[in-house]
Amino acid sequence: MVRTNFDSRKSIFLKRLMEEGAQNRVDFDIYDFLLTFNKSLNDFYTTSSCSGRIALAKAPRLSYSKGSGLFKFVVKWHRPVTYGEVMNVLSNIDSGDVWLLVRAPIIHFVARDIHGALTILRMAREAGFKHSGIYSVTHDGVVVEVQGEDRFEVPIIINGKLIVTMDDLRRIIDIANETLIFGKFRLAHLIRLIEVRLFGKSELGEMPKVYFQESYRDFNIESINIENLV
Repeated sequence: MVRTNFDSRKSIFLKRLMEEGAQNRVDFDIYDFLLTFNKSLNDFYTTSSCSGRIALAKAPRLSYSKGSGLFKFVVKWHRPVTYGEVMNVLSNIDSGDVWLLVRAPIIHFVARDIHGALTILRMAREAGFKHSGIYSVTHDGVVVEVQGEDRFEVPIIINGKLIVTMDDLRRIIDIANETLIFGKFRLAHLIRLIEVRLFGKSELGEMPKVYFQESYRDFNIESINIENLV
């Protein structure tokens, strides 16, 4: 069998995924899916991925995030966080401006052809990833960027001083956690669509009762209307 450049690149990215997984550099809640996806499907692979995160970042303005030295992550969490965790970090900051950010899940899928790319894109849109689209088309494959819209950002420290009250900060953290969770539920829905339509599983079934590890609190899944996620 002739080995195409698509196959060669897929092999490289699979090897990188396994190496980074062994080093705990892949988000814990999607590693198993990514490994199965990349090993099981001949016409697809993934490159970069993030299951969604909460972060504290130092920057004078978020529009400067692409500027050299003007944006720096202080800490990242790929799970819900507690008030205590955030305060422990903020208490060691005595200068500059600090933002609390939530970023939605993002995964770059590579399909062998445009038909496969559109298959991924349709599932992504169905799962609520409305900011997704075809990123590039080359002879080596078609890249689909699957990106969620669940994001949140608010300044917490300006010129080294906390600008919110403790009560406000608790509420901000709750909103950040809820935003992150909604993004992860969309991602869980997308994974289950892929499992049925590409892996050949028989049915979607019910949403899992437990999806998050190391959560700071129980999340009441009964309060979620799945229709609101799409």
